Amino acid sequence: MSKLPARASAGLAQLQQLLQSVNGVEAAPVESFLVSAEQREQFCPGASPDEALLVSRGALSLGELQVGLFLSEEVLAQLQRGHKEPWTQSRLHGFCQAAEGVSHFLYLNHRAQAERPVSMLELEAQGELDKYLSVLLQLWAVGQRKASSELRAALFGNWTPRAELNREERERYHLASVLAAATAKMLEVRYVLAGRLEALLREVRRIYRLGGGEKLSALAQNPF
Repeated sequence: MSKLPARASAGLAQLQQLLQSVNGVEAAPVESFLVSAEQREQFCPGASPDEALLVSRGALSLGELQVGLFLSEEVLAQLQRGHKEPWTQSRLHGFCQAAEGVSHFLYLNHRAQAERPVSMLELEAQGELDKYLSVLLQLWAVGQRKASSELRAALFGNWTPRAELNREERERYHLASVLAAATAKMLEVRYVLAGRLEALLREVRRIYRLGGGEKLSALAQNPF
């Protein structure tokens, strides 16, 4: 993929650093793993036109895995927006698509380093939760953490599947959204509204490191 514009590159690096800080992980720069739209179509035809994590022999190496991340030009353009600009629908959509892609990359990297398996449902549920957290903490930084409820409604309140998804994919994405929505509400009630940032991060990092059925059970058992 051709070199990103400087502002898009900086925005992507800032997003990666934010998610790494939130979840207490580290990885190589995700920009080095970006692939083109042509590569996305070659290795993952029918994938989302905005964001797709590719795991195949034709992408770039991440340990023993072959990984590439596709982010559309429209999505990358939203990462060039200044932090003081309003969270319009287009900005929120583009930013969250990028956050989901970076989340997938980081989570797969974390599991690979730990030599632990990861399911598609775990990957998608963590991506949904990371979208919420990445925007929430930016709102928190400017004194707007109480906008969490509106953010949850915007992200999870009107979930609709892409038309090209099959039944199994629709069910998986829907369940991931439901699990993330319940967890986000739990975090809001217990930590966000009370301004308990350190406690929030401890809980988020604990959930991040759970695996398999243990993680999904923890997400599903939230009483909210």
